[in-house]
Amino acid sequence: MSAPATHLSSENLAKSRVAKFLGRVNLVYMVSAMICLSLVGSLAVGFGSGDGARRIGFAWVLNAWFVLSICLGAMFFVAIQHITRAGWSVTLRRVAEVLSASVVGPVLLLVPLLVALLSGHSGVYSWNDPEFVAGDKVLMGKQPFLNAPFFAARTFVYASVWIAAGVWLLKTSQGQDRTGDKQATLLMERRSAPILIALALTTTFASFDWLMSLDPHWFSTIYGIYIFSGGMTAALAVLSITAAVWVSSGRAPKLVTKEHLHDITKLLFGFNCFWAYIAFSQYMLIWYANIPEETIWLKHRQEHGWDNVTLVLMFGHFFIPFVALMPRAAKRNSGLVIVVSSWLLLMHWLDLYWLVYPQFNESPVFGVAEILGLMVAVSVTAVAAGWFARGENLIPIADPRLQEAVSHHVV
Repeated sequence: MSAPATHLSSENLAKSRVAKFLGRVNLVYMVSAMICLSLVGSLAVGFGSGDGARRIGFAWVLNAWFVLSICLGAMFFVAIQHITRAGWSVTLRRVAEVLSASVVGPVLLLVPLLVALLSGHSGVYSWNDPEFVAGDKVLMGKQPFLNAPFFAARTFVYASVWIAAGVWLLKTSQGQDRTGDKQATLLMERRSAPILIALALTTTFASFDWLMSLDPHWFSTIYGIYIFSGGMTAALAVLSITAAVWVSSGRAPKLVTKEHLHDITKLLFGFNCFWAYIAFSQYMLIWYANIPEETIWLKHRQEHGWDNVTLVLMFGHFFIPFVALMPRAAKRNSGLVIVVSSWLLLMHWLDLYWLVYPQFNESPVFGVAEILGLMVAVSVTAVAAGWFARGENLIPIADPRLQEAVSHHVV
């Protein structure tokens, strides 16, 4: 049985509380820009040289990838909705589209690191130190691939694909709001398949380059999908929070309901289980094979305090959210969804911290550099999101499947 539909005219939606929300975007934009400028200055002054500069590098990689993984996860979500011709998600899709285009922000955060690599700095990536590489036969063999110019060239290709795909998906959808052209939906459906393939390849190789090569001796063929699963979970957490806020506040009456909240939270629940499956698979295969060059990576994460972080991830990233979101009623409870989704975003950050920081320090460290780095990364992404969302609807008002989304009912 379908829920009653609401009037879907462009005029009515333009006057809805969703559209009014966009008037606040400029404030977010200005505040975020001021935060970025002040925090970058604070980082430069507080950690200008030596080990402090190296710590900035690791904090920068960690936090840039935190927001980047969310943007890429949102882009995967948008492409999947188009390729499956999903109707239920139309009223939530614009938020994911804005996040997809906002990949511009995290990409810009990678630029200073690329400049440092091309200038010969090796504080974060040991493979960029000629003296270190010269005494290591393994790294000598990897040098044709792990060198700063080729690394930068590959990153340029990845970034070009991400920005082109994310901005195109958003602009095509926003353009449909103005023209009402149904062909735009068909075009996005046709192009989403190659976009998904390109995203899969670039995300995998970018994770090899930027994260796995922090320990250039270690390798894992499942690493790319591990990063994908974490980013997809985090992006769905953001969408679940958005849906929960809209439902509880009435910001999108009859457009985003508990039915949509239920379904987006089911996806969050499923992908978090998928993350746990991939994490366990990577661990189990390395443990079973017992190859020294593979097991050393896990050994670092099972001693000197990193074992505690591992346990927190095991229970905090999987078991607790699994139990909390398993009941049907939990997926329809706005307050609980906001709490659990926010918790999963924190766990996703901790997961990336667990991947990155053992290469920086023997034991876990956390302080000003990590906090400010996170604030800078989130602020830059917020600025990008504010820029792409300005003056536009947060609901695709001319999508031909909008009526299906409004009438969506979970059996």
